[in-house]
Amino acid sequence: MKILFTYLKPYKWLVALTLFLAAVNTGFALMDPIIFGKLVDLTTEYGKDRSAFSWQRFFTQPYTGVMWLLLASITIAMISRIAKNIQDYCMNVVIQKFGAKVFTDGLKHAMKLPYQEFEDQRSGETLSVLTKVRVDTERFISSFINVLFGVIVGVVIVMIYAAIKIHWSVPIVYFVGIFLLTWITNLLSRKIKVIQKKIVNQTTSLAGSTTESLRNIELVKSLGLTTQEVDRLNKNTYKILGLELTKVKKIRSISFIQGTFVNTLRQVILFILMYLIYYNPEAGITGGQLVTMQIYSFFIFGPLQDIGNILLSYREAEASLNNFKDLMNKQPELQPAHPKHLGNIQTLEFQQVAFQHQSAQSRAIENISFTARTGETIAFVGPSGSGKSTLMKLLVGLYRPQQGKILYNGLDETSILFDDLRNQIGFVTQDTQLFAGTIRENLLFVNPSATDDELMEALRKSAVTRLLERAEKGLDTMIGEGGLKLSGGEKQRLSIARALLRNPRLLIFDEATSSLDSLTEEEITNTIKDVSSKGSQITILIAHRLSTIMHADRIYVLERGDVVETGTHESLLEEKGLYYAMWRQQIGERKKALATNSNGVTA
Repeated sequence: MKILFTYLKPYKWLVALTLFLAAVNTGFALMDPIIFGKLVDLTTEYGKDRSAFSWQRFFTQPYTGVMWLLLASITIAMISRIAKNIQDYCMNVVIQKFGAKVFTDGLKHAMKLPYQEFEDQRSGETLSVLTKVRVDTERFISSFINVLFGVIVGVVIVMIYAAIKIHWSVPIVYFVGIFLLTWITNLLSRKIKVIQKKIVNQTTSLAGSTTESLRNIELVKSLGLTTQEVDRLNKNTYKILGLELTKVKKIRSISFIQGTFVNTLRQVILFILMYLIYYNPEAGITGGQLVTMQIYSFFIFGPLQDIGNILLSYREAEASLNNFKDLMNKQPELQPAHPKHLGNIQTLEFQQVAFQHQSAQSRAIENISFTARTGETIAFVGPSGSGKSTLMKLLVGLYRPQQGKILYNGLDETSILFDDLRNQIGFVTQDTQLFAGTIRENLLFVNPSATDDELMEALRKSAVTRLLERAEKGLDTMIGEGGLKLSGGEKQRLSIARALLRNPRLLIFDEATSSLDSLTEEEITNTIKDVSSKGSQITILIAHRLSTIMHADRIYVLERGDVVETGTHESLLEEKGLYYAMWRQQIGERKKALATNSNGVTA
């Protein structure tokens, strides 16, 4: 729980004020039973001798008259209520600031983690950790201040009152009883801690599984796998249910033991008081004091019977904070201690670069070396599993080489800030990544200062003009959830426009035309050629369709993570190696598709 105090430290004075107000509220609330006890004593005194009744004493006797006592009770209740209201306000301010700080710090740190951290976890797991730590900790803080702290203050006040006004033995019984109750509760709650940790882990896993299912709902429904997917998710749900029921049994057992112990302790205190009244008259305990102590016993021990729920909120907060701590302890993406200025990217060089995934048996790429300069277009091609995607992630710094070096402008990647590099990269992925919002917002995501003319020029270059023709509000048309539905090709073209809008120094196309039809593919290929010919950036093409990279200055053919052929399109065809085989295969498939279409038209 150390991390909880770390996050509460900036608000220590506000926390102190909240606790002070809680103490004031409790202190004044405990004065009311004393007043009630005095009223009982007055009633007892009047019952013994009715002739001693005095209207002056009943109404106006300072400090002991009935009206004085009732006015004091009203005043005390008002002060207690005011303190309680201000306490609740301050507590909510602390809770909201704490929750916001935890969530934003966690999100900020998560964004700095290496890409592999997200690659190896389910979707939504990080969000689940951040959300749960916020909710669980806020609930615990509220329970602690409103219940547990009030009980602690109340116990201290009652023990002092009992020691001064009643008998020295009463506070000892209080102290011993509460110590035993705390010890028993802590002993019995250890298993709850283990169960709660399992529940948090299962809940996080369920959040990830559910997110994946909803994200792939098109596939699930298309294949009629709804029932199967629900059953799969329910297995996790029922695991959580079983753990929750086990936890409830433990908590109810603790609550039963606590309730029995508290009730016994209350009767022990009552026995001591009755003993002092009957067998130790010199103690001077009045009937009013007996009533006061009984009210105190309900005031103190009543909330203690609810300590099971407080304990539950503590264990939940503890488990969630531990998960949050694990997240915050993860090593962020390494940054150089004394970074060198990169400037505009002019050259890119791989020197014997190798990389192996954590779960893989062999390296994804092996001894890759190449050089690219501004104005050049280079391409990487190869069959599936040849290392193209891994190479792309190395280019943008998502992976770090385990062997060899990557140099930008002659500077090792470990000596520069990756943000300086990434700010100069235009990136078009195979899986289009657009956000729910307007066309304008999606484009401005990479270049917030771009003008409308620049937006339209980027859209024109990426052949998105046909999309604008059916967009009623032009650039301000909503796309995605609740907006204009885009085809796969339109999404890809919009992604290309976004990359071009950044005026990148390093432009990477990762299977950028894989979702496009032949005509649009040709248009985009021509656009890539036009952009490449301007000589303002390094263009890297990663492709499976060879027709999209024919214009490249150099083509690197990958097989099983190694470069097996290098050259231009023409020279590679002359070698009649892997590239030639891939070309023949794709040309054959294209001819077959054209022949099929021709037969269909003739028929």
